[in-house]
Amino acid sequence: MRLVEKKCPNCGANLEFGEKDKSCKCNYCHRAYEIERDESLNTSDIAEQFNLNEFKGPLKAFGIMHIIITVFILLVSIGMFVGIAYGFFKVQKKTSSDFNNDYISKKNNEKKETKKLYVSDIKELTNDDYEDIDNDAASTINRIGEGANDTNHSYSMDGDLKREKVYVAAKNDDNGNIIVSIYKAYYKDFFHQENRYTVFIPLVYENIKLDDFNKWKNSTLNAPEYYFNSNKTSYTYGYNSLEEAINAVVKPLEKNYKVTSK
Repeated sequence: MRLVEKKCPNCGANLEFGEKDKSCKCNYCHRAYEIERDESLNTSDIAEQFNLNEFKGPLKAFGIMHIIITVFILLVSIGMFVGIAYGFFKVQKKTSSDFNNDYISKKNNEKKETKKLYVSDIKELTNDDYEDIDNDAASTINRIGEGANDTNHSYSMDGDLKREKVYVAAKNDDNGNIIVSIYKAYYKDFFHQENRYTVFIPLVYENIKLDDFNKWKNSTLNAPEYYFNSNKTSYTYGYNSLEEAINAVVKPLEKNYKVTSK
């Protein structure tokens, strides 16, 4: 049992008694005392009672460490918040910048696409285009190029058409175009096989677009009547030479258009 020490009020000697004792007696002056206890113990008594004084230093160090850790966690939290906020606003700024760049790029592409709406150069025609032009020429010339015949003559095309030249006439402002394809055709008289004529026939297309798959369907046969005989009873449409066809159909375009050819 742990003994409690107090001073004797009479002689000042130490009084020793147990924690649960109700009375005690001084060993020097032999005076007896009744023990009255205060139920409310202060912190010093509690520390003393439970022998906590030896832990005051570690407890104080623990408290300081707790404060340091708390401040550290607070600073880290603030740093994380600032980092997240900075990243968010940076992403928002980048997103806005990307949007503006995409918008500008889209507008520039639209301008480029607008500039390329119409065929503007002979280099833009592909092999498929030339094949379609040839097919349309054969159909058009066979349909309306025979002209008229009389009872003594019957002229018809002898062999296949031969494409001589193709011209693309376009303006710088991409405001349409004119495309001319000139073909060489041979005509022979069925009744007189020795009568054979060479005719140059220009076909003209207008406002041909790059992305139009049916662009070679509306050609115009741009040529005067070509007579096979002096009485003008048999004829087709065309010119006597390639040069004559070029001078009549292509040369006038050079005044208002940029002309490229193949």
